[in-house]
Amino acid sequence: MENAQILQSPNDNSQYQYLTLANGLAVLLVHQADSEKSAAALTVNVGHFDDPADREGLAHFLEHMLFLGSVNYPDAGEYQQFINHHGGSHNAWTGTEHSSFFFDIDTQFFAPALTRFADMFSQPLFSAKYVEKERHAIEAEFSLKLKDDGRRIYQAHKESINPEHPFAKFSVGNLNTLADTADGSLQQALKDFFQQQYSTSRMTLTLVSSLPLVQQAQFVKQHFNVLPAHLAAKKPLDIPLYLPEHQGIQLNIQPHRDTQKLVVSFAMPDIQRWYKHKLISFIAHLLGDEGPGSLLSYLKQQDLVNQLSAGGGIDGSNYKDFTIAFELTDKGISARDTILQALFSNLAMLKAQPLPTVQFAERQKLLHWAYLFQEPSTALETANHLSVSMQHYPIEDIIFGDYRMELPPDTLYRQVLSYFTSDNMRLMLIAPGVPTNCNARWYDTPYSIEPLPKALLHALNNTKAIAELQLPPSNPYLTGDVSLLAKHQHMAAPNCVIDEPSISIWHKADTDFTSPKGHVFVQLSLPNSVGNNRQLAGTRLWVELFLDSINQQFYAATTIGLVYRLHVQRQGISIHTSGLVANQLILLQDLLQQMHAQKFSEHRFYELKRQLSRHWRNSSKSKPVARLFSQLSALLQPLNPEIDILTDALDQLSFTQFLAFHRQLLQQVHIESLLLGNWATDHAQQLKHILKQWQTRLHSSGKRLSNLAYNIQGQGPVWVQLDVEHSDHALVIYLPAQQATPENMALFMLANHVLSPEYFHQLRTEQQLGYLVGTGYVPINTLPGIAFYVQSPKADCEQVYLATVTFFREFLADTETLSSEEFAVIKQGILAQLNERDNSLGARATRYWLALGQQDYSFALTQRIIDAMQQLSLAQFVAFLKQLLLAEYDAIFLATDGKPVHSHLRFSSTAELQQQLTQTQIAFDTIDKVI
Repeated sequence: MENAQILQSPNDNSQYQYLTLANGLAVLLVHQADSEKSAAALTVNVGHFDDPADREGLAHFLEHMLFLGSVNYPDAGEYQQFINHHGGSHNAWTGTEHSSFFFDIDTQFFAPALTRFADMFSQPLFSAKYVEKERHAIEAEFSLKLKDDGRRIYQAHKESINPEHPFAKFSVGNLNTLADTADGSLQQALKDFFQQQYSTSRMTLTLVSSLPLVQQAQFVKQHFNVLPAHLAAKKPLDIPLYLPEHQGIQLNIQPHRDTQKLVVSFAMPDIQRWYKHKLISFIAHLLGDEGPGSLLSYLKQQDLVNQLSAGGGIDGSNYKDFTIAFELTDKGISARDTILQALFSNLAMLKAQPLPTVQFAERQKLLHWAYLFQEPSTALETANHLSVSMQHYPIEDIIFGDYRMELPPDTLYRQVLSYFTSDNMRLMLIAPGVPTNCNARWYDTPYSIEPLPKALLHALNNTKAIAELQLPPSNPYLTGDVSLLAKHQHMAAPNCVIDEPSISIWHKADTDFTSPKGHVFVQLSLPNSVGNNRQLAGTRLWVELFLDSINQQFYAATTIGLVYRLHVQRQGISIHTSGLVANQLILLQDLLQQMHAQKFSEHRFYELKRQLSRHWRNSSKSKPVARLFSQLSALLQPLNPEIDILTDALDQLSFTQFLAFHRQLLQQVHIESLLLGNWATDHAQQLKHILKQWQTRLHSSGKRLSNLAYNIQGQGPVWVQLDVEHSDHALVIYLPAQQATPENMALFMLANHVLSPEYFHQLRTEQQLGYLVGTGYVPINTLPGIAFYVQSPKADCEQVYLATVTFFREFLADTETLSSEEFAVIKQGILAQLNERDNSLGARATRYWLALGQQDYSFALTQRIIDAMQQLSLAQFVAFLKQLLLAEYDAIFLATDGKPVHSHLRFSSTAELQQQLTQTQIAFDTIDKVI
């Protein structure tokens, strides 16, 4: 149906109103009757491309500063605290040509939140105090990513293009680019930039709420008519991204992590004008195929590549890089020309025939189904997505633009294919040890640029199609019924289809989301996967080898959104399929059959073993705070050992040993399964038959295994130091509950809810102790806990520790002064989050699956937490906070530095603490502790 010129799906019950305010601001109002929160998003056609040449990073800096006070709300943390305390969240991002700001909140507080939001863009303060503080936050963010390969490679790319194009600018900013100069102060530069760039002609605003459109329109006119409207719309870019000398080259880059990639890119103009045909994504689908006769299959047979992806690359208002990225084997590193010849043979095959209409029609059908059966998204997701879409699509296609796919004229198809030539190509070879002769600015990335041999370029343009490379065949999974269950078939909760010692299956028919899709989870508990570190490592390698071996066979299913995932979980292997119900159970049955009959190649064993080992060893180069959380998980969960231990066990595993492990893996198998979505009762019986038959074929079944965890009670506060490959300091303070009860869960959830914005504001915004600063609710096997974390380029762990203790004491004192009414308002924010309905079928399926993993067979744990939260008094909460502050509280401090000099904390190495915890190992049985 059509509403106010905007095309929308017949299954979309929202109401839309597009309007333009007197000041020129384009606004889209969305009425979602069942939305539990309200949201707003404002996107502006200003990004780092607009940075002054002498102030690189200024657009990003402005994004930060807009949150730090406005005329009517001058307190720097007021906006964040208001949003958080009323059940909401907020964020923003700065891109190349756009920046976006968004929040959601309980609907009753939407109007005052909009008042604050509008004031940010009409009267920002840019106070000198916070200009100075926040430039250090930008420096910390910059320092945080110094070893991030995405940023490092990006910078080398920037230095190999037309230096006049704004893509060449440094986007993040740091203390060098964001500083007072002889020409003026940073504060004045910020004010000037806002005045010169931010105007309603460049802005798009979206509101999403259950409030009537008339009321939303009143809010917008009341608060956003005052936004500045003094600038014209921005002129399109006309500077070319590449000059002739920037093509026909190879960029050699040494990564920080051990990675091996060849990236081939072809330059295109702006592709947004062709959005109605989805030609770029269609060609990416053809080149990125992974089935029989595909480019990937051909190169894998020659042991040159492990993976391939097509269609990525940077894009903007006057450019698009179409990339084909190859993940290389060791042999592939020296086989560049062979890989390129295969790619150009594939391109020659496409150019030699007309547009493949069969394959195009399949993609059209999938997009049409996606449009018809859109799963609902949250108010925040909807607001942010639509405010960005308003920047790119005409009014009628703000929603439909993502789904519109019309048959293109042959001339356009030929035009797009004409860009795939060797003289319009450039390469990136990313690998350790490649020859380099310079270092990129800011990130110090070693790289070099070399011209590609003219003979190679000529040969590639004259490459012929070869018989081994073919178009993907018609998709066998794109058949079957896409009808929906009747509303009366909906089930309020999962029903147990079978409950036997070796197998349990649950079914929930769900019609709430008007979707022809469903989810199937199957947990295989495998005693022979968790007996020792070799088995733990072997199981992870087994999953990688299995996925690698079946990829070609089942790739067609994934191209229509019929997704399968296998991963190591709990005490074995978890299988999750999702997508259209039609053919999904057949896919699951085929997957199980392949697991039983799988034969592994020795060659692929050693290739994937090397790949997995390299991936695990790369984890040592992760951000320090991520390493500390990984260490925390390893300390408390015996089935999740330290990555170094797993890597050592993997490296010692021979192919003969792996085959012996493989023969024993599927023994004593216990199965637990959940079927949720557009599934009728007959489907549940079909699943029961499939799983029972498969289990019978194994000739071995077992009982459900217990979830193992370590109990840290009685260990006292302990400081554990971890060495990391990073110059930043990091500290994680983990405070667990003593028991997994709904009452403790409510206490820790509420504590995290109120502490999070305050901790961030004090340690990050006010004290500038780090860029990564926050708190998190951290349940370990349902045992609730809270973690404070900071990563800092300058403050050591002792300073962070002392600042955290001081903050907590002050926070406790402030909490004691709250009135009962104020405490009730704070509780309402977290209660609103707990009471939120599932916003998608996937979210609902995951929630019920997690409940089964916790043995919450009544599916009532969330309601019990809500009940406990409602009954929680201020006095109980204050007593709980005081308990956390006790000197003897059983806490773990994970740090990159040694423990504070004057401290009561006990120091321990990870090995010593692990040994002590092993002595108190318990089988964590949720049914005793939660239900």
